[in-house]
This record gives sequence, C-alpha cells and structure tokens, in this order.
Amino acid sequence: MFEKIPPEFQAIALAVLIAIVRVIYDKEETKWERVISEAFICGCLTKAVYHAILALSLSPDWAVFCGGLIGFLGTYTVRGIALKSINKKVEK
Repeated sequence: MFEKIPPEFQAIALAVLIAIVRVIYDKEETKWERVISEAFICGCLTKAVYHAILALSLSPDWAVFCGGLIGFLGTYTVRGIALKSINKKVEK
C-alpha cells in the first residue's frame, strides 16, 4: 500500500506524525500552535535531510528512517546535535 508513495513524502509524513504524537505525549506544551509548529519544522528538516541523502548517493529509503528519527528526537535535540557537529568541525 505505502510502496506507491515516494520515500520523500513517506518521510515527511512520518516526521510530522511522530512529532505531533511526541509533543502531545510529553505534555510539555498543550497549545496547538506549538504542536503544529514543531511538526512543521520536523517536516521541513526531513525535506532537507532527504536532499542530503540524495547528495550523498544513498538510497532514498533512508529518508523514511531519518524522518522518523527527526520526529522522535524533535527540533531542539536535532539542533543541538547539528551545532555540536559543526562546532567540532570548526575547531579542527
């Protein structure tokens, strides 16, 4: 059933869905604006990662895994990981 949907859209949908469930489950924020914005940002990050996957000549199916991971970790954690990686590269 899902095989007909391109991996890019599967990944974005998975990131958005997991982000919504995570924010609601954590009960950190109860405002729907926060839930929607977190899901939107996770979807956008997944879109960016999808193009990085293609640029690295990896299988587009990796995007689904990355989308789930981004949705599960959330924007703050992904941002922290990215900043640590960038800072390590800059220090060298």
